[in-house]
Amino acid sequence: MKIFKLNTVTSFEEKNLCLAIGNFDGFHKGHQEIIRLLKEISDKNKLSSAIMSFDPHPRLFFKQIDDTFNIYTKEDKIKFLDDLNIQIYIDFSFDKILSELSSNEFIKKILVNKLKIKNLVVGSDFKFGKSRSGNIDVLNEYAKIYGYNVYLVDTVKQKNQTEKFSSTIIRNNIKQGRMENVFQSLGRYWHMTGKIIKGQMKAREINFPTANMEPGNHILPKKGVYCVEVIHEDKKYLGIANFGQRPTVDGNKLLLETHIFNFDQEIYGNELTVRFLTFIRSEQKFDNFELLTTQINKDIEAAKKYHKI
Repeated sequence: MKIFKLNTVTSFEEKNLCLAIGNFDGFHKGHQEIIRLLKEISDKNKLSSAIMSFDPHPRLFFKQIDDTFNIYTKEDKIKFLDDLNIQIYIDFSFDKILSELSSNEFIKKILVNKLKIKNLVVGSDFKFGKSRSGNIDVLNEYAKIYGYNVYLVDTVKQKNQTEKFSSTIIRNNIKQGRMENVFQSLGRYWHMTGKIIKGQMKAREINFPTANMEPGNHILPKKGVYCVEVIHEDKKYLGIANFGQRPTVDGNKLLLETHIFNFDQEIYGNELTVRFLTFIRSEQKFDNFELLTTQINKDIEAAKKYHKI
């Protein structure tokens, strides 16, 4: 997949684009329907499939939220799209200049003059331009002038047919540890990926070695213990993980500590992906290590029962 930083590109040479625009945070089933239609149109008309996304998220730029807002990192999002054989990723830095472009200026300067789009795919709730003044009606109005086609993806609703797939709902579910609900919205388990670092080695002292990583630039899950799947060097393992500050050992920073079942390798510095399957219990402080060890053994028993091992 080709990646372009649109703000720094003076001349965009790619032609015959079929473009979808959005933040695609979480890449949930509603987003997946937009990608499905994008690929269908691109393949049928022999066009280049392209995604335009904004960094930072506009709500981050306007400081309406903190920097643990994104469901996934940008690197995760690009990998999802690459796996789906999207050909072009347009990374558009959301800055003061872009924030002040009117909807008609965005269409003329960016979509028409710079990208020369032929086909545009958006969701029904797509908004753009200064003060979010642009919508599907504006896109259709200017399509008559500039000769591009607009394809609309209607709101994709969940099984109950009352709630749409929503990044906001997904964020709330992650914060509350409702990982089964997250799975239903994403069609996959939510995960954290990072490099393994050395911890205090306390867990190893009680025969419970863990692979530790710091959280990335994304939303943080509820503090506590989870059943997890672990991906290391393209191989899947089962395990149990604690996300939090480890109050029993006076921890002062957030860590994800993962105990991998049937695993005995030195992996410091390696990249690990941890998928959150289900929440077991909230993080708590114990009076001593003996009580902590007893609880850990109960947690392992619960996790193995969930994993059916």
